[in-house]
Amino acid sequence: MTDSPQIELIICDDDALQRQELAADIHTWFPAFMIREISGARDLQCHLARGVSAESRRIYLMDVILENGEDGIDLARHIHCIDPEAPIIFISAYLEKACDVYDVEHCYFVYKPQKDQRLKAAVSRALDLLEPSRTPLVVHEGTAVHRVNPSSILCMERVRRCTYITCVNQVFKAREDLTKLLEQLPESFAQCHRSYVVNFARTAAFYGTEFEMSNGLRIPVARSRQNEIRRRYSRFLQKEQDLC
Repeated sequence: MTDSPQIELIICDDDALQRQELAADIHTWFPAFMIREISGARDLQCHLARGVSAESRRIYLMDVILENGEDGIDLARHIHCIDPEAPIIFISAYLEKACDVYDVEHCYFVYKPQKDQRLKAAVSRALDLLEPSRTPLVVHEGTAVHRVNPSSILCMERVRRCTYITCVNQVFKAREDLTKLLEQLPESFAQCHRSYVVNFARTAAFYGTEFEMSNGLRIPVARSRQNEIRRRYSRFLQKEQDLC
């Protein structure tokens, strides 16, 4: 039996005391994690330059503003180029930064004054995104056949005779319809509109009539499906909290 990959959680924060506090909390909740503390861009880039081991998976907890005014959002873009499957959690003492983080893909934003209530759920969501699906989604794009990790999918849109599958770093144009694709996907996926499917695990907010995805994309919810989607989304959120 193959051992599970080591989870490395990288804390990027210029405040040494806050890094230690974050590391202590996360170690209490997830004692098997290997936690690495990094203060700024230079240390992070040196660490990334070493490459990603096949025996480990990474989660990044990124302060939005680092030492000397360095931009954590720009660093997150760099992370996505080198380590595209790694979930990024943004954390900040500045609530107004909650809007700015939508410039880059991430799985959670934690407002520092609420970290005791939010951080564990944020790391749990990131860990869930790292878990490989038992069965990849198989899609046909022209003459190509792709095997897509469902956890990387944000949403799907049916346009005429094609389905556009939006993933973290690319979009597939598949010939399969939404019904056939949903048959292959876990219960975190739901058809919220005749033309749209969303992955609850990649949502940032639900407004009743639409979802906001983690990349800022807005997906409509059909009026006839709003009550059902609200119930399913509530069950998903409750299950996510129970895992914490």
